[in-house]
Amino acid sequence: MKATLALALWMLTTYAFAGGASGCTDIGSVAPFTQFRYTQFQAIFDTLTDPEDPESGLCTRCHPGDLGAGGLGLGAGFSYASLVGVGSAQLPGLLRVAPGDPLASLLFQKLNCDEPEVGVRMPPGGTVTLSQQALFFDWIRYGAPLSRLGFEDR
Repeated sequence: MKATLALALWMLTTYAFAGGASGCTDIGSVAPFTQFRYTQFQAIFDTLTDPEDPESGLCTRCHPGDLGAGGLGLGAGFSYASLVGVGSAQLPGLLRVAPGDPLASLLFQKLNCDEPEVGVRMPPGGTVTLSQQALFFDWIRYGAPLSRLGFEDR
């Protein structure tokens, strides 16, 4: 596990110096996830709010239903198809979620890095917890499946 964690941290550092995202948060202190369902990610999109404004809807306010800011809809029933294998509206060659490659996925960059390849860190006015960032990393690394129980260690 230490070897894979070291590799992931090296990749993150190398990627940042290679012209990719920078100012990324180290998620190495979070234990790898061993179970998940895509509904966990949808719950994050649906319920993430600014602690000072519980009605803020940090994700779905700007990315409602099937189409939102940047052509990205994070509404229930639409988010998976809007993310996985879909090019960014700002930089079509950059996938929102590149299955198997979290560091090349704009979604992970936007949730984890101060300076993603395109745009700014998301969500504005709030942050995704370190544990949530690690969950997204593991999900993408495992291939971004719609439903899966079990992970290998990162």
